[in-house]
Amino acid sequence: MAALLATAILGPLIGVHQLDAASNAEVRLSTARVDLDTLVQRQLGEETGLRGYVATRDPSFFEPSLPPDADFDALALSVEARLEREGIPSAGATLEDLRSTHQTWEDEVALPLIRDPGAADAYKREAQGKTLTEQLARDVGRMQDALIVAEVGVQQTMRRRINTTVAISAAFVTLFALVALRYALGRSAAQWRFERERSLVDALQRTLRVPGRRLPHTQLGSAYASATREALVGGDLLDAWHAGPDSGWILLADASGKGIDSARQAAFAQYAVRALAAEADDPADVVGRFNRLFLQTFDDPSSFVVLFLGAFDARALTLRYASAGHGTAYVRRGRSIEQLPPTGPIIGLDADERYMNRTVSLASGDLVLLATDGLCEARDAAGELLGEDRIVALLREGPTDPQALCDLLVRSAEDFSGGVQDDLAIVALRVVQQDDGVTTPFSAIGGSVAG
Repeated sequence: MAALLATAILGPLIGVHQLDAASNAEVRLSTARVDLDTLVQRQLGEETGLRGYVATRDPSFFEPSLPPDADFDALALSVEARLEREGIPSAGATLEDLRSTHQTWEDEVALPLIRDPGAADAYKREAQGKTLTEQLARDVGRMQDALIVAEVGVQQTMRRRINTTVAISAAFVTLFALVALRYALGRSAAQWRFERERSLVDALQRTLRVPGRRLPHTQLGSAYASATREALVGGDLLDAWHAGPDSGWILLADASGKGIDSARQAAFAQYAVRALAAEADDPADVVGRFNRLFLQTFDDPSSFVVLFLGAFDARALTLRYASAGHGTAYVRRGRSIEQLPPTGPIIGLDADERYMNRTVSLASGDLVLLATDGLCEARDAAGELLGEDRIVALLREGPTDPQALCDLLVRSAEDFSGGVQDDLAIVALRVVQQDDGVTTPFSAIGGSVAG
């Protein structure tokens, strides 16, 4: 009886201690995964800042400090030490590769471009930087996989210990069964709620994306391609709408990230810019106000939007635009191609940023092309980017019909890279003399109809 009583008392205590040890191990592994994600975010943040600096020469992209980032190395060493204590295989080698990759990015990409952003090999260094960042992300992905395996091992060990305790303590069997049942029911309910909420978000995104309208005295074409199964909730956005009988707005935006969060920012951009433009006719003013509104709405420092907003005047035949860090924008006049440079930094950096307007004169037959970075950064098997030079050549030799041109560019990107690797949105506007007066709609998240 004494032995049975001792077993009944000690069994649950031993079980609780074992569960607590397994839970603490799982927490430590989860914390390491969070730290690894932080390293990737720091690298992406530095790369985004570098790209913004190269495009605008504005050192504020590197706030609070310029590379090199000493905190990155310190955090990587801390993660390495903790993972080695947890007995994670290959943790040391992988973290050393990660630190080496980051150091190479700083030495061979960031620092040379900071010293001379206009160097002849700047484009090559940017491409190398993107490759190094992708390599770093892959290293982190492999480490995350190892942590997941370790977490599974912790969970399996926990189950074995529970089963052992159950075998020697009938009382603990009953208690554990009740706890396990409650956990299973709670997890099932949480999973059901998650799937239901995701379905609702997908449906809402499909509903909220308002189709654009062909602008007066133009033909309009568009194309959209997604690299993920979340095609209906991507972060690339294209839109056009009327401001009057002879004027209208055209918008192209690319929100940071992927999936639902990115789509939420894109939907916010579409509605916010439309609302702000209804009260103003100055693109730079609209973009500046949207930048402040974006920062007030999204508190994630890694969130940003690259954006092009143009005001088209069919009477004066002009396009007045403001560009928040958007680089892939061109005007084709016959066989002559003019690139439209950014007029300010990307959205989401600083509420005090100022944006400038630039006015482009147009004539009948001229064509304006806008595309997100999924076009320029399409990459072949060797890692080479499609690049601006190839886009200019395709644009110069491409068809005059805007929709046919958009379709050609998407096919060219897919053929070059073997499939869409990043979300891609393209819109083309061609000025015409005769206007049929029909405001043909085009889809903001799919192929369009040229008016």
